[in-house]
Amino acid sequence: MMINGENIMDQIIKWHKSYSEAFRKRLGMSHYGIYWVSFFKGILFILIILALVGCSTPAKANDIVIPKYFFANEITSKTCSLNGVHGDGSWGEKYTPLELDITIKKNYDHLMGLTEYNWNDDHTKRSNSIYVNHEKHTNRLALLHGIIVTAIANDTMDVQGPLVAEVMVAWAEAGVFLNTLTVKEIRKLKEQGKVDKLCYGNSKAKGNKKCVSHKPHEAQIFGATYIQQAYLIKDQFTKKQLKIVDKYIDTLYDKYVEPWALQELNGPKGFIQMSDSVISVLAYLAWEDKPNKVAKWIKKGIKKADRVVYDDGYIHNSSFRGVRDVWYHSQGVNNLLGLYAIAELWGYKKFPAELKQRIDKTVDILNLGLTDVEKYRERKDPSGLQNFTLDQSKAAYHVHQMAISLDWLIENYTDRDHTIVAENGMWKSKKSQYFVDRNFGFEPKCMN
Repeated sequence: MMINGENIMDQIIKWHKSYSEAFRKRLGMSHYGIYWVSFFKGILFILIILALVGCSTPAKANDIVIPKYFFANEITSKTCSLNGVHGDGSWGEKYTPLELDITIKKNYDHLMGLTEYNWNDDHTKRSNSIYVNHEKHTNRLALLHGIIVTAIANDTMDVQGPLVAEVMVAWAEAGVFLNTLTVKEIRKLKEQGKVDKLCYGNSKAKGNKKCVSHKPHEAQIFGATYIQQAYLIKDQFTKKQLKIVDKYIDTLYDKYVEPWALQELNGPKGFIQMSDSVISVLAYLAWEDKPNKVAKWIKKGIKKADRVVYDDGYIHNSSFRGVRDVWYHSQGVNNLLGLYAIAELWGYKKFPAELKQRIDKTVDILNLGLTDVEKYRERKDPSGLQNFTLDQSKAAYHVHQMAISLDWLIENYTDRDHTIVAENGMWKSKKSQYFVDRNFGFEPKCMN
């Protein structure tokens, strides 16, 4: 321990020498025993004070340390190399290479185009309970992330950073997503009978019915992803820009991220995007530099996972979704492993071993679903929910295409067989247009 830049024991020795000399000169050698009593009382007093000071210094819960880049402590071309391609809703031919460079005018213009976007209206026009057509904002978020990560890895942020900051400020000033219905507003509409209370036509297996809850759900994912990107380039904003972005982030968090997180983490359904919104909250805590609040939210995620993961590895609701059951189960596995991985990366050391064993079993069930779906379906849904479709034309028996590195997560965070996922042909084909896992906002393989 140091005091005034000097080791405390060195200070005690100095004090002993000077005090001893003064004591001898003043009282003589006959009273030297009194000096030693006084000396040791002084030492005891100092040690008690130091102990009290040490106890009053707050320790970081679970030694939480927010990684420099949120999902990584280091980003280099070796640790995080992203290969972008044009995908759905992009401007180029699908599957052709996409240069992750904002100085290319088409990239810059495409990103700026989000300022004119209205998710609330887009969802009403194009989406239903089965299909949420989110590519117009999703592919822009992926492009933005790819540009930022590539600039960090290649040390070109001096060129890319100002333009990225310009785009992110433009989104903030335009209030992108801020006209989206909130959880509170939708709850009121449901109480008034103006919209279905549950998706799939009030949980009656009607996939063509609207699911208004997807509106704030997407706003939460957008908000979380935007905050992550802002965190990565925080030092690129001017003071004026930072003020604009900070206000926008606070609004996104207050309107969408936290309300959705509180609703979902206290709810009974499965385990979905952003590790059921835990990663969304962590993005905000990183932006605000509040590591002392991280453990609280990881614990909330753990409690939710504990409620929804059955002893045999099936996931409440997620594993029982009609002809899309394996697809939804794989999404649940992806997000459960994401929770475990991010908790470990951030220094959370109290992840329950028994829960982790059940999460590992979800991989066994996924492997079963990919190899013998009839056997997989022998397990009946205990919930009675019907938020699914039985329309065979809407079936999805493959791994979720946006869980782009689920095989890697299985290999690195479990002792289960990852090869069945890795060899899933339809998944490999469909995921090839993605280079960011939208479940998390980043590529899991970049975690370190």
